[in-house]
Amino acid sequence: MSSKWCSTAAGTKFLQVDLGANANVSSFVVKHAGLGGEQTGWNTGAFNIQTSTDGSNWTTRATVSGNRTSRTYHPISTVSARYVRLNVTTPANDGNGAARINELEVYGGGGGGPTNVALNKAATADSSCNANEGPAKAVNGSVSGGNSDKWCSLGATKFWQVDLGSPFAIQSFTVRHAAAGGESASWNTRDFTLQVSSNGATWTTMVTVTGNTASVTNHPIATTTARYVRLNITVPTQTTDNAARIYEV
Repeated sequence: MSSKWCSTAAGTKFLQVDLGANANVSSFVVKHAGLGGEQTGWNTGAFNIQTSTDGSNWTTRATVSGNRTSRTYHPISTVSARYVRLNVTTPANDGNGAARINELEVYGGGGGGPTNVALNKAATADSSCNANEGPAKAVNGSVSGGNSDKWCSLGATKFWQVDLGSPFAIQSFTVRHAAAGGESASWNTRDFTLQVSSNGATWTTMVTVTGNTASVTNHPIATTTARYVRLNITVPTQTTDNAARIYEV
């Protein structure tokens, strides 16, 4: 539990790294308290990640609020940067004032970071709320295209499925819910499961989530090989609103 950076400073707490020279940066991974064996109530609640070429002028690349998970993954359009800063605005989910970061990882375009094997692959779903809110929107690599940059369903049984095209070794899932696209956090998916299949017919449940309120959820698993991934939504929101809204899987 001492293998972490910890800060109890007043106000925004920050961790900064100098990469030594400008490098192409394409994603970040942050490992929070739970991955170090501490209680998940101490996982960072809200934070942002910035980059800079000179250590003085900063550009925000990722902004997260309502996080509950122990590991967060943040892909971005590749940029050149020498410095990376993690600003912690809400250090925990239970009111604790200490920021606890077990690891901040920065990956380049050709580095060994996570690869989104679902990006732009063929996706299907039980239904769509509108013609411009089809299942392909959840694998287009974007959450910033407005309220229609998502898959939406009002079906009685809500599911979304992607065909990766061939078997892949899968290590984790990231789901970006309503508020990740700028909608109300009360519409973030509450209860759902993630399943995998090698043939699209026989499914194995890898993740079961109940009571979620976060805008972005990350789900590491023991590595498994699969061609198909299915997201089943059993309770779509925190309210009585019945629409499932998924900006990216």
